[in-house]
Amino acid sequence: HMLTPPRASNGTDYVLYVHVPPACQAEACHALYVLDGLAWLPTFARIEDDLIAQRRIEPVILVGVAYANAFDTGDLRKHDFTPAFGRTPNRTGGADAFVRVLRDELIPYAEAHLPIAVGERGIAGHSYAGLFATYSLAREPDLFDHYLIMSPALWFDDGKIYETPMHDSNRTRSVFIAADTPRNGPPSEMAADTLRLNDRLLAQPNIEVTHALILDETNNTM
Repeated sequence: HMLTPPRASNGTDYVLYVHVPPACQAEACHALYVLDGLAWLPTFARIEDDLIAQRRIEPVILVGVAYANAFDTGDLRKHDFTPAFGRTPNRTGGADAFVRVLRDELIPYAEAHLPIAVGERGIAGHSYAGLFATYSLAREPDLFDHYLIMSPALWFDDGKIYETPMHDSNRTRSVFIAADTPRNGPPSEMAADTLRLNDRLLAQPNIEVTHALILDETNNTM
């Protein structure tokens, strides 16, 4: 089902597409916040239902973050998911404001309206949203405990994400990074960026990181 929070402090109207497994209706579950929720929540929900039926995972509540104006999704996500890196935000560079919207508005709203067990949560992001998930790990490390970062657009603004200082946290965070790459030949640029991020995160305290290269898939099908 869909929730409609109030207009956010950054001036954007968001909607939350929600998947609550039956087990979570009886007892509160932790939440996974899926960026690009309009595009990806159905896929995540189908996969989760299959894995729950196979008893391979514990149920979680899926909260897909999307935009009320679906036709402007491309421009809105590009703004929200990209850091400014010291510039004045314009068509890009809204990541700091979006971090605050998630932390202070959307997550509290979801937790107030859904049977979410507070104290532990995850984020999933693909492409630009994967860049944002990486940025939020660096700048707001206590906001999420688990990160699913898929084919992240780490190349944005000449790879300045690698120069972003990592803020310390006493909480242990788990990070899984994945990218598509050809089966034969050198890794794709996306895969090479992912391996570089993997190496950087391995050097950080209190971060458990694993990665995978998905062979012979595209940026979307991975």
